[in-house]
Amino acid sequence: MDALSFFVRNGTSFVPQEAARGWWRHDSLHGRALVGLMGAEIALRHGAADWVPARFTIDMVRIAPFAPARIETHVVRAGPRMALVEATMMVNDATVARATMQFLRFTQAPPGRVWAPPPWDAPDPAALPPMPDGKQPRHFEIRAITGHLGAVEPKRLWLRETLALVAGEPLGPYARVALAADFVSAFVHAGDAGIRYINSDVSLHLHRPPQGEWIGFEATGHEASDGIAVGHCRIHDRNGAIGFIACTALANERRK
Repeated sequence: MDALSFFVRNGTSFVPQEAARGWWRHDSLHGRALVGLMGAEIALRHGAADWVPARFTIDMVRIAPFAPARIETHVVRAGPRMALVEATMMVNDATVARATMQFLRFTQAPPGRVWAPPPWDAPDPAALPPMPDGKQPRHFEIRAITGHLGAVEPKRLWLRETLALVAGEPLGPYARVALAADFVSAFVHAGDAGIRYINSDVSLHLHRPPQGEWIGFEATGHEASDGIAVGHCRIHDRNGAIGFIACTALANERRK
């Protein structure tokens, strides 16, 4: 096992390492690893320097077993300003996730002003103390700004990945934010009774790639009825806002 990565690439397969082991079930793949791998691999295969992966949506159709995964991609459209790619992740010859990624080509901004929320005014992560011993999550670093995971109040934090997604491969800007994206569910849906919702999807919307290692999360919504929840957050880097993440979730109990 490679303790410094989530996966090891082996031909066309990705072999999970201990860091990729799931939280809900011990014999499953962690959602962060699954979402991050699929987003990063689609962007790697089909992205280009003058295009931004503006929207990545992944549906996790079943809990993925802790076993090697394969990703198949298909270009739906490749136009001059917009491209769309579909992808499927297979584990043990069964589909565990389906995704689409929409690429948009950078262009000149139009004239005029549009309303937007106030700029991110959080302290720089370097100015914030690390989490106390025993409170730091596994496989990534957090610097708390306001509230904490499970707090019934506004929440903001900085998050930095500490492991490689795939062994021996650099963690590029899009891979970094895709790997962080699944954190949205725990961030917006956790309450004073802990994490009691499992997300069935993630949608990552970006107007530009992140710069630097730190991703800022700002919880902006959680609503739920009869065990079904929807939630979203704004995300930032040290230079300002970069987009949004949203997810849908279902009430669930953890199994060892």
